Amino acid sequence: MEYSIVIPVYNEEESLKALQEKINTAMLKISSDYEIVYVNDGSNDASPNVLKTLAGQNSKIKIVSFKENKGQSAALAAGFRASRGTWIITLDADLQNPPQEISKFVPFKETHDFITGVRVKRQDSFMRKLSSRIAAASRRLILRDTTTDTGCSLRMFKREIIERFPFFKNFHRFFAFLVQSMGFRIKEVNVEHERRAFGVSKYGNLKRAREGIFDLWGVFWLARRLLRYEIKHD
Repeated sequence: MEYSIVIPVYNEEESLKALQEKINTAMLKISSDYEIVYVNDGSNDASPNVLKTLAGQNSKIKIVSFKENKGQSAALAAGFRASRGTWIITLDADLQNPPQEISKFVPFKETHDFITGVRVKRQDSFMRKLSSRIAAASRRLILRDTTTDTGCSLRMFKREIIERFPFFKNFHRFFAFLVQSMGFRIKEVNVEHERRAFGVSKYGNLKRAREGIFDLWGVFWLARRLLRYEIKHD
């Protein structure tokens, strides 16, 4: 399997059909050797039924379902473990990450291990943009994290990374930084970002800020204790 597309889903019943159609169109230009792993993160709307319908129409779809909502990091980790691809792609289910932007990452497969998007025209509220800027400034100050856009969910990376990555709650906010700290080659690529067409954001600014402060110091500790080594092949 060349590619696995991992998508956390929490109450996105209205966007899923359109998302799947866009993924099908986007992957026609890239490869036919792929799977889509939807992780139902305890949705209490019709998302599980929509996913089952889509899976019945497309053999490339795999569904992982949580008994209750556990958050984006848990959903991603479960999706990674259920995936089979040499390269793993992540994106949100809300259609703000256009699947056609995946093609921009493919040219960097030979030279980089982890390719991540930078939203050039971010279509979010002023408060979300402001909170992201404050969080980014804090990461630069404390971690010396130079990642341009840690909030972009559109990424593509080698499977080798998840075999060595130290998973923890909210790891997705520090994914690129920790991957780079482990010695992998990172590439940032400008991507488009669209307005949310359906529903509302599932993550409140206050909760994100509170957890972000706690996580920041945990990652500060972790980054300085990561094991780094390379195997010598004779």
